Parts: sequence; structure tokens; C-alpha cells
Amino acid sequence: MFMKSMDVINLLEKAMTGSALRHTVLTNNLTNVNTPNFKRSEVDFRSTLEDALDSQLAVKTTKAAHLQTNYFQGSPQISVDRQTSLRNDGNNVDLDVELANLAENSIYYNSLVRFLSSQLSLLRQAITEGRR
Repeated sequence: MFMKSMDVINLLEKAMTGSALRHTVLTNNLTNVNTPNFKRSEVDFRSTLEDALDSQLAVKTTKAAHLQTNYFQGSPQISVDRQTSLRNDGNNVDLDVELANLAENSIYYNSLVRFLSSQLSLLRQAITEGRR
């Protein structure tokens, strides 16, 4: 159980890191909304996390006593949309879309924080109950 909890915590950490990076990229897009020829960027980490969860490659062990873990090793990818231009100055940042993405990302990050907090609370409870 401990290793499964650590796998979940590791995955949540990676998801929070990706969400924090996405927040930085989205605020950069908003900052440059009036910069000529600026192209918006996006962070794709959810599909990377989903792929990791789908594949769940097991680690081979030489002895049954070895602990197995499925630590996620992926990293978020930043992509730049160079194909579109919304305005004559070459900028492709849509203020409404970026604000909506920022709000969605904030909700996502907060839900990850709450879930991580509950996981750590369960782990803390298991540790303190073991001392009694």
C-alpha cells in the first residue's frame, strides 16, 4: 500500500508541476496579447500523464522481495502555435480563450492540491496509527 500511495503522490507532483508550467505559459500569452507577431504557446502534460497511466509498464524484478514502483518519468511539453494568426499584426493570442484556459487550469491545480492533501493525510494517519 505504501508504494501505491507514493506512486499516486509522485503522479500528483508531476501533474502539479505541469499545471504550474501551464499557468506560466498562459500568463506569458496574456502578457503578450498586444505584441506584434507573438505566437501563443501551450503546455501539453495531461495527455502525457494519461499515456503513462494507460501503459503502466511494470518494472522487472529479479527477486520477489524487491519493491515495485511505477514512478512517472514524463515531462510536460511546450508547443508554439505558429500556424494561425488572428490579427493583421501576426499575433494569434485570443484574450477570451487565454482567460478561460487560465481559469480552467487554476481549478485543475486546486483540485490536485486538495487530492494531494487527502493522500498525505491518509499517509499521516497510517503512520500515527502505527505508533499506538
